[in-house]
Amino acid sequence: MTDLAAALAEARLPYREYGITAIDSYCGHSMRQPVKFYLVEGSVIDLAKRFDALDYPALPYADASLGAGAASFEARFLCAESVERTGLGALALTDFRRNPANGHYGDPRGVYPLLKDRIFPTGRAEGPNLLFESAAYLSRFGAPTGVEPSAPAEDWQDAAAGALPHSSDVSPLWQKDILTIILQGPRSSDAFELLRASGFVAAYWPELDALLKVDHAKDCHPEGGGWSHTMEALGHRKTLDLTLSLAILLHDIGKPHAESSEGHRFDKHAEIGARLASRFLRSLGFAERIVDDVYFMIRWHMMPAALPRLPAAKVSDVVLDPRFPDLLELFRCDEFSTFKGPDTYYAGCAAYKAFMRNHRNPYRDQDGRKKAQTFSRP
Repeated sequence: MTDLAAALAEARLPYREYGITAIDSYCGHSMRQPVKFYLVEGSVIDLAKRFDALDYPALPYADASLGAGAASFEARFLCAESVERTGLGALALTDFRRNPANGHYGDPRGVYPLLKDRIFPTGRAEGPNLLFESAAYLSRFGAPTGVEPSAPAEDWQDAAAGALPHSSDVSPLWQKDILTIILQGPRSSDAFELLRASGFVAAYWPELDALLKVDHAKDCHPEGGGWSHTMEALGHRKTLDLTLSLAILLHDIGKPHAESSEGHRFDKHAEIGARLASRFLRSLGFAERIVDDVYFMIRWHMMPAALPRLPAAKVSDVVLDPRFPDLLELFRCDEFSTFKGPDTYYAGCAAYKAFMRNHRNPYRDQDGRKKAQTFSRP
């Protein structure tokens, strides 16, 4: 895809970023957006004349769509003629806009005070995209002060739960977009709790819903079962990288399908989970590169705990993989969300550093032993 701004300017199609894209820009988060939303003062026909690879998803927030192509993000377009019929969105925050040409913001519904204080507003609303919008903004701002996302008595929760779209509306692209947006927010767990409480997770993401049935030993996992542990792990991220976040979200989905064996309560759950995660991500249309990287991290996410005890020759292929530092970050989030503390993580990091140091040392083998020296006679 050519530069979007240049392409739209060449086509003389005025446009604005809106909703979560404009809000992320206002809050300083725009650099990490894998998907962006645009309001275009034109028709789908006008867009089709400019972009050959245009798709038409028929979603409440997108008349047309562009894949990433040569750009670093995907684009969703909503045309002005659609907005005239249905409105821009269910929530006032969705009307917030930004002009990329000059960086000026538009606030037709007066949400500046909310954005300034990072507040998600309560109150009733309705519209076909209410659940999507509510989850998106909750991932940025969290639940309103004093309100739990799963509290069924709250007005915003009741409204969102009652707006669960029918299966015909929840396309793979819809699911991919909301999953991507949620994981790009610092309060991802609040948004996932909303989707769980609304019944969406059970209806469309059974791989995640099954985590609710995973019981953990309370002495090691005071944070709770599989679902609670996963939500806690997301809260320990130092980066909102999408691939890493997907791996954290899905790292334990093999546990509901694993069996106890020889003292291992969830035997082979990493292998099972890696396969399930790949199938899940492919079903939503994620890029194969992301699928492969998530598979790698989930498949080996238990290795760092054992790294200090494993012979270097057995693990060299995995440890030398350029994705191993990301795997260590997944392991850190996993460990820090439990009661076990950081010791195992730091031991794994020390073993990794020693491995890499020995790997680069021409006089030692990968286990740190001195190599036998050979000398030739002059």
